[in-house]
Amino acid sequence: MARALEQRLAVFLFFDESGNLHFAPGGSKYYFFGALTTRTPVALSHSLSELRYELLAQGVELERFHAAEDRQAVRDRVFDIIRAESGIEFDVVVIEKAKANPVLHDPARFYPQFASYLLRYVFARYTDTTERMVIVTDRLPVEKRRRAVEKAFKTFISANVGSRSYTLLHQASAVHACLQAADYLTWAVHKKWTHGERRPYDQIRGCIRSEFDIFAGGTHYYY
Repeated sequence: MARALEQRLAVFLFFDESGNLHFAPGGSKYYFFGALTTRTPVALSHSLSELRYELLAQGVELERFHAAEDRQAVRDRVFDIIRAESGIEFDVVVIEKAKANPVLHDPARFYPQFASYLLRYVFARYTDTTERMVIVTDRLPVEKRRRAVEKAFKTFISANVGSRSYTLLHQASAVHACLQAADYLTWAVHKKWTHGERRPYDQIRGCIRSEFDIFAGGTHYYY
């Protein structure tokens, strides 16, 4: 009972993104913000850790799971684990970059503007303000983007949830198996939208709580 109570003291949000911020025909068509949320990160972390050690025992050297780099056989095993985990939810927003006004292209404007849509869906489900939000992002090498991510979260929380306690961490994805799972989930959505490849998406669609195309009704293209 005490252990179960401990696990409910916080909501963990693992934040991922996919795409590039090159706003031109040669850049990625879409940008994605994804969030894996759970109150019990240990369950998924344990299952993925077991898989990693199993693969190491077979001679497959992995420091972390990364969807774009892993072999298909590894991806299938990771997707099986994610799909079987009942304690996680995933939200993703899709940004068709050519429809974004150029004034929003700077990361300092882009992140707060569009990540707020993602956070709105997540925070609408986790309304107990006594629960701390623990927000984990991958360690970003570019200082400007790291500040932009922090601004996005702090601005949203300040405007929408007031005094709710939260922790914001930028740590290497190898530290957090749930951050690696978030990468897998975002990658699956990315493959569907960018390449029309549905197989990865169909494997994890049961985990998806919301998938929002921000510019679905937009008709104006800036490039």
